Amino acid sequence: MTIGFLVKQRGTAIVTYRALDAIIFTMQTFNVLHDSWLDDEGRITLSNSESLAYCGVNLVIIAVGVGLVVFGTVVARRRAAKSNAVTVG
Repeated sequence: MTIGFLVKQRGTAIVTYRALDAIIFTMQTFNVLHDSWLDDEGRITLSNSESLAYCGVNLVIIAVGVGLVVFGTVVARRRAAKSNAVTVG
C-alpha cells in the first residue's frame, strides 16, 4: 500500500513520502559511510565515480517512490469516483 493511496491530496502525499525518505536516507548514508567508506584512520575514502553512483541510485529510488505515490493517488481517486457513480437504467 502506497502513501498516495492513504493520503488523498497528491501534494501532501509527496511531501509525506519525501519527509520519510529524508529520515531513512540520512540513516542509510550514515551506515554506508561508517561501514564502507571510512578507512582505518577514520578518513573518507570515496572516489568520484562511487559518489556519483550512490547519488544516482538514490535519485532513482526517489523517482520510483514519487511515481508510486502519484499512482496511489490516481488509484484512490478512481476508486472513489466508482463508488460515487450513479447508475441509471
